[in-house]
Amino acid sequence: MTKLVFVVLVFCTGALAADFSSLYDVEKLKNDRQRLRDDLDLVIAQEITPFLTAEQLHAFSRIELATPLSAMLDANPLDFYSPGDRKITIPLMTIAFVEDMAQAYSWLWANHYSSRTVDEYLGMLRERRPDDFPNQRYPSPLVALHIPPNAMTDPAVAAMAKRVRGTTLSFILLHQMGHLSYVPSSEDAAMRRNRLDGAEERADAFALEVMKKNSETPAGLLMLIHGMMYLPAAPPKDHPVSEGRLKAMADFLDSRVREFSNGRPDRQLARIAIQSLAGHLRQAGTFLADPKGQELWAEQGRKTNVADLVPRQLADVR
Repeated sequence: MTKLVFVVLVFCTGALAADFSSLYDVEKLKNDRQRLRDDLDLVIAQEITPFLTAEQLHAFSRIELATPLSAMLDANPLDFYSPGDRKITIPLMTIAFVEDMAQAYSWLWANHYSSRTVDEYLGMLRERRPDDFPNQRYPSPLVALHIPPNAMTDPAVAAMAKRVRGTTLSFILLHQMGHLSYVPSSEDAAMRRNRLDGAEERADAFALEVMKKNSETPAGLLMLIHGMMYLPAAPPKDHPVSEGRLKAMADFLDSRVREFSNGRPDRQLARIAIQSLAGHLRQAGTFLADPKGQELWAEQGRKTNVADLVPRQLADVR
């Protein structure tokens, strides 16, 4: 069983919202439109619809999925939202960013490099502006993190990247579905009995309740949470990440460890992976309440350059 090693991120409240539209070339996104949409549709077909109840599947079939180039105003690489009226918006820029981040994490993992550079990259994006970089453009993940062009030719990298990308996009879509509709079912009733507080917590629980049915560790969840902590979007696109929300997700995972590990070849290792993920979410929640830690990460983000993000062997990380 494989597992990514993640470094806990902290939320730096002092940073200003930035426009990340320079992160990807518009023409490239246009050229990749069909491929990115096909990839999203494949995730839906393989990792979401087989695990919905009949009522949930009916509700999902009535939702319109919009994939514009980016969600203006204040384009963000992790924009996704529901404007209402049974519609979910997930921009192509978000799909591309998730794809690149998944590839970066997976190549680093497969080659025994620390994922800390990915965290530092997100901090750099948050704390700096496009005109700090060549051509007044933010560097994309694969460029900034020095990921080789042939990274996906390694079967281990490709398999891990597929898992991370798939579980990230699944969570995004199911989370938004949770916002749009709760279909009466025994599972939904159980969630109500848990008395989860807040719309975000309820949507998280809805997403995880469906995802646990495919016996797959949600490897992309922490990557997504880290990105949302560092790259907050403007309302109504924001998904506030709070200590309470992260604790609720960790509690959910801890209480369903056996269910998440059902169907896995090595159930014991699957349980360890779920418990580790829950522990990282709790750590992230603790750091949200640590102003000193936030200040230190903000300072590092302001100092980080692309040259600082050269891959580091895990043994070199102190």
